[in-house]
Amino acid sequence: MKKLPKISIVIPSYNKTEYIKETLESIVSQNYPNLEVIIQDGGSTDGTLEIIKKYAKKYPYLAWESKKDKGQTDAINKGLKKATGEILAFINADDVYLLGTLNKVREYFAKHTDTIWLAGKGKVIDKDGKEISKLVTSYKNFLLAINHYSLLMVVNYLMQPSVFLSRKAYLKYGPFTGTKTSVMEYDLWLRLGRVKMPNVIKKCLSGFRMSGENISSKLFKETLKADDKIVEKYTDNPVILVLHYLHNIARVILAQLVEK
Repeated sequence: MKKLPKISIVIPSYNKTEYIKETLESIVSQNYPNLEVIIQDGGSTDGTLEIIKKYAKKYPYLAWESKKDKGQTDAINKGLKKATGEILAFINADDVYLLGTLNKVREYFAKHTDTIWLAGKGKVIDKDGKEISKLVTSYKNFLLAINHYSLLMVVNYLMQPSVFLSRKAYLKYGPFTGTKTSVMEYDLWLRLGRVKMPNVIKKCLSGFRMSGENISSKLFKETLKADDKIVEKYTDNPVILVLHYLHNIARVILAQLVEK
């Protein structure tokens, strides 16, 4: 029997005691036989490490390190440098994979050997794990079905935890870039998309958590400004740029309405 490809999942973590158990449980419950999980923790002090240690003791494929880093992007890139899998991904320490995700991903890569990266559907969940923002999700899934580079420059419709990369693609086009406070995976998506758009699997693979802790904050607006700068690196088409700016303005307005 042919050995299944190794899937490496990196988890950037910092003081996520409220959610990390759910994230880890969503991974180990996949029962995928050739798995590597790398937790890159930034020096948590809230009990997160105690949870990590329990899982690491039970699951030998789970490795972890906890020390001060330069933020989320730094943690992700450090973890991916250690990764040895043929298929790579990162998931934040409050997001979850849906049951059966890793086997779906493995099957897709096996059947479509020219795949350099793969994107699936996702859903948005709140702090209690309940699905929210269904209209936004439907909008993103509609754009994902079209999956054109011009659309991707207008709006990042990819659900980050539902994206998986081949090792070759990451080594050639990575690493991830970011601001001081957040990872800007959008930059890598546009770098990859310029060469080849992701293959799409029409399955919901993950839950992206919006806890409401930073909606419409100064940080959110700064992230969108960085988002604008990223698109400007890849196009000078005035129509695409204006549509992108307008879309981000709409995101700020929507976030403010949600906050109220």
